[in-house]
Amino acid sequence: MSFASQLSDPDDLDRLYARDPELLEELARELSPRIWMAIRRYARDDQHADDLLQSSWIHILERLESFKRPGTFGRWAIAVSKNVCLKQLRAEKRQMGRSVDLEAIAEVPGAGPDPLEELQANWQRGILDDALSSLPDRERDAVVLRVLEGLSAKETAQLLRVSVPGARSLVRKGLARLRKMREVRQAMVDWTGIA
Repeated sequence: MSFASQLSDPDDLDRLYARDPELLEELARELSPRIWMAIRRYARDDQHADDLLQSSWIHILERLESFKRPGTFGRWAIAVSKNVCLKQLRAEKRQMGRSVDLEAIAEVPGAGPDPLEELQANWQRGILDDALSSLPDRERDAVVLRVLEGLSAKETAQLLRVSVPGARSLVRKGLARLRKMREVRQAMVDWTGIA
């Protein structure tokens, strides 16, 4: 069980509300990959997702006192982060609707990313995000850290607080579950062209 899921001891909650740096660092290290995956679909690209993650942690830290049991801290933090993203998207849409700077339009390069490729990439990312969110927490964390973040098996094991064989087992189980999902298989066929 992850540390964020165990955050139920009154002493831990007191440390959380007191913003104990050691506890917050441990939570950030454990939850950041999960939050990043949950909010990636709201971002234009990976850099924007990193910025949204930073904004999300600021928002989480400002509102720690609103975390109450029941429920896990991880799920609460992800929900807060998604709300931060949605709020920012609404603000950006309002801003875009207000004014168009003609000088900025003149500076836009003519050759941009292919809209069809972007649409397909967003569609595939959405399928992957949904598939990952359906995995058990430990398997999802292992897949995100090892496969998507590119950490070594040793680094993954350290972050998950398991042995290296245990981390490898979690990755294998998570990937096996993903392969069994019809939507993921279809996205892979569409992406690679291999049936």
